[in-house]
Amino acid sequence: MTFSRRSSNRSRPLRSRTLTATFAVLLPAAIAASGMAPATAAPGGLYGSVEGSASKAAATGSGKSVVGSLPNYDPDGFYSSLPLQVKGKPGEIIKTAPSNFALGIPFVDWTNSEAQRVAYVSTNSRGETVPVTGTVLVPRAPYTGGGERPLLVVAPGTQGSGDACAPGKLLPMGLEYEAAPVAAALSRGWAVALTDLNGLGTPAQHTYMNRVDQGNATLDMARAAKNMPRVPKAAPVAVWGYSQGGGSSAAALELAHTYAPEINLKAGYAGGVPADLAMTATAIDNGPLAAALGYTLNGFLVSNPEIRGAVEEKMNDKGKEFVRQTASECVPESLARHAYTDTRTLTKNGESLTELLQQEPFKKLVDAQRIGSRPPQVPVYVGHGTNDDTIPVEQSRRMARQWAEGGTKVNYAEHNIPRTFPLGDHMLPMFSHLLPALDWVDNVIHDRPVQFNKA
Repeated sequence: MTFSRRSSNRSRPLRSRTLTATFAVLLPAAIAASGMAPATAAPGGLYGSVEGSASKAAATGSGKSVVGSLPNYDPDGFYSSLPLQVKGKPGEIIKTAPSNFALGIPFVDWTNSEAQRVAYVSTNSRGETVPVTGTVLVPRAPYTGGGERPLLVVAPGTQGSGDACAPGKLLPMGLEYEAAPVAAALSRGWAVALTDLNGLGTPAQHTYMNRVDQGNATLDMARAAKNMPRVPKAAPVAVWGYSQGGGSSAAALELAHTYAPEINLKAGYAGGVPADLAMTATAIDNGPLAAALGYTLNGFLVSNPEIRGAVEEKMNDKGKEFVRQTASECVPESLARHAYTDTRTLTKNGESLTELLQQEPFKKLVDAQRIGSRPPQVPVYVGHGTNDDTIPVEQSRRMARQWAEGGTKVNYAEHNIPRTFPLGDHMLPMFSHLLPALDWVDNVIHDRPVQFNKA
């Protein structure tokens, strides 16, 4: 199967119409996330300095957002006061503070759940112990489903790279799209732990699509949740995620038996998984979410600072500005600024960012994020949309086949949703898979019969 890049000559009127459709779906997040307090340039070079774990990369040159402006929600400095590195065991709680889960009405929690913001210890791909934040939610009503109350650990889909886009900041404002699986699990009486992943909300730069960082942060979120008073230590755990979150969930499933064997992991859902970043890069280059290539480069600059010289050498002034801006943007702002960017205009020699990532020293970093060669030891529901225009479906097909060949019990489900609008073909399966996948995970946790379909 081949996937062609969109032409850079697409007409502006068509782009306007398709972006309007995309913004219609992303409007709640756009209102909150697109203009939240852009960061200022960090000292120490073009992209900021790297000390220890990370340093927040430089942000936009103008200091003004493209679409509206709201404050970066950080009650009492909960997020900004965290250091770049911490001491402690993975999953150890650094601090907590009250939060709430707002659905539709900002700061009004009508789900009858108790929510706590939590900062916890995790291990990054450099072997450093770093702070990660998240939100733990527990229904106030007793669990009546049989056995211990289950814990669903949710890894978020792409939010952006800026601190303002952390799910833990958007959730109380009723503007986080991961509210869908959170609400569905809470309605079953489950506890839910929603991780912000590395660097979203904290002083460090978000290490977007870093397989080890995301997998470890997801597993350590489970550990941290079990250190909270109302989450049973023996709770059966399932991990959940779609898109970037699907990659995080899949990575966690692959790493669990060696990194966190004690958490009582029972099952997982991994949807729309970017299992092959090279294939994903080809699909998004010159498309509506071209900014995700900037998120990726910024993450690599933190986890592998040795590539800094290569980035400086390859990018022209426009490309360097692209990297600076995407370091602090949320998705809606990135859509407004960078949709359909011809990335050939960002490099000195006119090659695209996809072509750049296929060369060393970048290629080895892209290859290191590949998912599929480490079969999980628990049953997994893998879901994808046949017409996904952002993360080509062949990635999930191949990953599911590799896992099954390695002994994993895999249920593969592909939803053939008709083509809609840019990004819609990627986003809609997130919701179409929600209830079938949650039912399946519920059945696995409670030892009820389930179906296993091959990819």
